[in-house]
Amino acid sequence: MKFFEFSQNNSGGSFEVNDKLCYRLFIEADSRKDAIYMAEEMGVYFNGVDDGIDCPCCGNRWYTPDDIKFPLKYSEKKEFHNIEEYAQHLADHYGWTSPDARIFYKDGTVKEIFINKKK
Repeated sequence: MKFFEFSQNNSGGSFEVNDKLCYRLFIEADSRKDAIYMAEEMGVYFNGVDDGIDCPCCGNRWYTPDDIKFPLKYSEKKEFHNIEEYAQHLADHYGWTSPDARIFYKDGTVKEIFINKKK
Protein backbone atom coordinates (compact mmCIF):
# COMPACT_ATOMS: atom_id res chain seq x y z
CA MET A 1 0.00 0.00 0.00
CA LYS A 2 1.27 3.46 -0.92
CA PHE A 3 0.43 7.02 -0.02
CA PHE A 4 -0.06 9.68 -2.64
CA GLU A 5 0.34 13.37 -1.86
CA PHE A 6 -1.91 15.98 -3.45
CA SER A 7 -1.16 19.62 -2.74
CA GLN A 8 -2.87 22.86 -3.69
CA ASN A 9 -1.62 25.97 -5.38
CA ASN A 10 -3.37 29.10 -4.09
CA SER A 11 -4.73 29.88 -7.54
CA GLY A 12 -6.50 33.24 -7.43
CA GLY A 13 -5.03 33.98 -3.99
CA SER A 14 -6.90 31.43 -1.88
CA PHE A 15 -7.04 27.77 -0.99
CA GLU A 16 -10.09 25.52 -1.11
CA VAL A 17 -10.92 24.21 2.36
CA ASN A 18 -14.02 22.22 3.28
CA ASP A 19 -14.88 18.95 5.01
CA LYS A 20 -12.71 17.00 2.51
CA LEU A 21 -10.22 19.45 0.99
CA CYS A 22 -7.39 21.40 2.54
CA TYR A 23 -3.89 22.42 1.47
CA ARG A 24 -2.44 18.91 1.42
CA LEU A 25 -4.14 15.52 1.04
CA PHE A 26 -2.51 12.14 1.56
CA ILE A 27 -4.45 9.21 0.14
CA GLU A 28 -3.58 5.58 0.81
CA ALA A 29 -4.34 3.52 -2.28
CA ASP A 30 -3.24 0.49 -4.26
CA SER A 31 -2.25 2.61 -7.26
CA ARG A 32 -1.83 6.17 -8.49
CA LYS A 33 -4.94 5.72 -10.64
CA ASP A 34 -7.01 4.71 -7.57
CA ALA A 35 -5.67 7.66 -5.57
CA ILE A 36 -6.52 10.11 -8.35
CA TYR A 37 -10.03 8.68 -8.62
CA MET A 38 -10.56 9.09 -4.86
CA ALA A 39 -9.19 12.65 -4.93
CA GLU A 40 -11.41 13.62 -7.84
CA GLU A 41 -14.43 12.25 -5.96
CA MET A 42 -13.53 14.71 -3.16
CA GLY A 43 -13.30 17.67 -5.54
CA VAL A 44 -9.67 17.66 -6.70
CA TYR A 45 -9.15 18.57 -10.36
CA PHE A 46 -6.07 19.09 -12.52
CA ASN A 47 -7.18 21.21 -15.48
CA GLY A 48 -8.60 24.30 -13.83
CA VAL A 49 -6.90 26.85 -16.08
CA ASP A 50 -8.06 25.14 -19.28
CA ASP A 51 -11.58 24.82 -17.86
CA GLY A 52 -11.67 28.49 -16.82
CA ILE A 53 -11.92 27.68 -13.09
CA ASP A 54 -8.43 28.73 -12.01
CA CYS A 55 -6.42 31.90 -12.53
CA PRO A 56 -4.31 31.60 -15.73
CA CYS A 57 -1.42 33.61 -14.24
CA CYS A 58 -1.39 31.57 -10.99
CA GLY A 59 -1.87 28.18 -12.62
CA ASN A 60 -3.91 25.10 -11.85
CA ARG A 61 -5.10 24.70 -8.27
CA TRP A 62 -4.08 21.06 -7.81
CA TYR A 63 -0.77 19.42 -8.59
CA THR A 64 -0.66 15.85 -9.87
CA PRO A 65 0.17 13.47 -7.02
CA ASP A 66 3.55 12.34 -5.82
CA ASP A 67 3.86 8.85 -4.41
CA ILE A 68 5.55 8.56 -1.03
CA LYS A 69 7.61 5.63 0.17
CA PHE A 70 8.87 5.17 3.71
CA PRO A 71 11.37 5.56 5.14
CA LEU A 72 11.50 8.92 3.40
CA LYS A 73 14.82 10.75 3.43
CA TYR A 74 13.90 14.43 3.58
CA SER A 75 17.32 15.98 4.08
CA GLU A 76 20.77 15.02 5.28
CA LYS A 77 19.54 15.07 8.89
CA LYS A 78 15.83 14.26 8.56
CA GLU A 79 14.10 10.99 7.76
CA PHE A 80 10.43 10.11 8.21
CA HIS A 81 9.16 6.64 9.01
CA ASN A 82 5.41 7.08 8.55
CA ILE A 83 2.84 9.34 6.94
CA GLU A 84 1.71 11.07 10.14
CA GLU A 85 5.26 12.07 11.04
CA TYR A 86 5.83 13.46 7.54
CA ALA A 87 2.46 15.28 7.40
CA GLN A 88 3.08 16.88 10.81
CA HIS A 89 6.50 18.12 9.74
CA LEU A 90 5.02 19.73 6.61
CA ALA A 91 2.16 21.32 8.58
CA ASP A 92 4.58 22.73 11.17
CA HIS A 93 6.77 24.28 8.48
CA TYR A 94 4.18 25.42 5.94
CA GLY A 95 0.79 25.50 7.71
CA TRP A 96 -1.28 27.17 5.00
CA THR A 97 -4.79 26.03 6.00
CA SER A 98 -6.60 24.60 9.01
CA PRO A 99 -6.31 21.67 8.96
CA ASP A 100 -3.14 21.81 6.92
CA ALA A 101 -3.38 18.18 5.84
CA ARG A 102 -5.78 15.27 5.83
CA ILE A 103 -4.70 11.67 5.65
CA PHE A 104 -7.22 9.31 4.05
CA TYR A 105 -6.42 5.73 4.99
CA LYS A 106 -7.67 2.88 2.84
CA ASP A 107 -9.75 1.52 5.75
CA GLY A 108 -11.83 4.75 5.73
CA THR A 109 -10.10 6.44 8.66
CA VAL A 110 -9.38 10.14 8.16
CA LYS A 111 -6.81 11.98 10.26
CA GLU A 112 -6.53 15.76 10.26
CA ILE A 113 -3.14 17.37 10.80
CA PHE A 114 -2.85 20.85 12.28
CA ILE A 115 0.20 23.03 12.78
CA ASN A 116 1.81 22.41 16.17
CA LYS A 117 1.87 25.90 17.65
CA LYS A 118 4.06 24.84 20.56
CA LYS A 119 7.16 24.66 18.37
